[in-house]
Amino acid sequence: MSTESFDLVSLGFEFHARDSDAAQKVFDALDSRGLIGYLGAPQLSDQLTYVPVDVATDKQGSLLMATEAGELAKHDLSTEKLTTELLEAAGAQALSLDGIIVAGTEVEVTGDGDAAETNSGNQVVAGTHVMASELVMSSLGQPGVWKVRQTQERLLAVREGEPVEIRLGQKHLRAIELKSSDGYIQLSVHASAKAFQLQDSNVFDYWMPTEDRPVPMAATGSEVAQLQGKLGAQLYAADSEELLELERFWPEAATGIVRLAKLRSLDGLRLFLKGLGLPEEMVDYMRGEPLADGFTELPRSLPAGLDLAVEEERAKAKGVMKLVYRTGWSPASLISSSLAVIGAGVLFNRWMKTSGKPGTGWRRTIMFFWYSDAGYYLAHGVRQVLKAKLKNR
Repeated sequence: MSTESFDLVSLGFEFHARDSDAAQKVFDALDSRGLIGYLGAPQLSDQLTYVPVDVATDKQGSLLMATEAGELAKHDLSTEKLTTELLEAAGAQALSLDGIIVAGTEVEVTGDGDAAETNSGNQVVAGTHVMASELVMSSLGQPGVWKVRQTQERLLAVREGEPVEIRLGQKHLRAIELKSSDGYIQLSVHASAKAFQLQDSNVFDYWMPTEDRPVPMAATGSEVAQLQGKLGAQLYAADSEELLELERFWPEAATGIVRLAKLRSLDGLRLFLKGLGLPEEMVDYMRGEPLADGFTELPRSLPAGLDLAVEEERAKAKGVMKLVYRTGWSPASLISSSLAVIGAGVLFNRWMKTSGKPGTGWRRTIMFFWYSDAGYYLAHGVRQVLKAKLKNR
């Protein structure tokens, strides 16, 4: 029987309360009847356990089964008859077919008890042109902490605590973000072209299953194994249109995701990261492994985040921007130049007020930024002087 032409139907097994053995019960029920497909990650809560399954049919809708020799055949029972048998064999409360209950009675869930358990590891981000200050600003007011390690142009950041939605806005941004929950690893690609990113930096998402399980266990090279390979490729392939869009920003990442979708393993994820020049240890940190030496904790307040942003801009300043940010200036130079700027501001403000141009609103706006800039570098110079004195005590 050919493995070229097939379809899929989705089954959902519902069990009362939390049942850690539910996935194995469903596997055994499918395996004993020779059905071919994939089990997804079970979703567990205090009131309900749900096990999703995708099984193969032919183009006419007949369920396919595996023979003892590993070949394909049409199942001799109807779908309706099989669903009743599967419900009883698995010991489930209800069974749905493409989202519609076809056997048993749906499990009733009340209140907030239907919230599925989420087994989250750490959120991990790594790449080029990733600014630590942007991570701070993305997580203001949220529980958790960022720890980062800078290596040349690349930043590796690990968030311990609640994951947050991050926004990255630098030019030439190339970064990968990993999060893990509910039997999947969410891989997000952040990228931008030669301009600052004004909208969401997340240009692509791929959810890699970590608990999917083929049924039955088929011999390598058999017809059943070949069909399972094609089923997996159809179920877990990345969206082709989104991949074409990703190629505009980061072609190597698009190529790597195509390979990753075929492997769907932690080793495959490590190869993907390695191919992009990113640290493979991202996988370990995502899973909660202890951090190596060299990580520093980022601040969590708005003032500290803004201060960090200015420091990062000063550090990467080139040419005339070095003068703008007073890069490399001594504390005395920072203080004296800031006082000079404040004095010039007083004269400039007086002139604008006398001439009546450009108007009160604009004058106050201009002077706000004028004095803010001078005040920042004056404070920065004073802080350096105090830090040096305290260090020499």
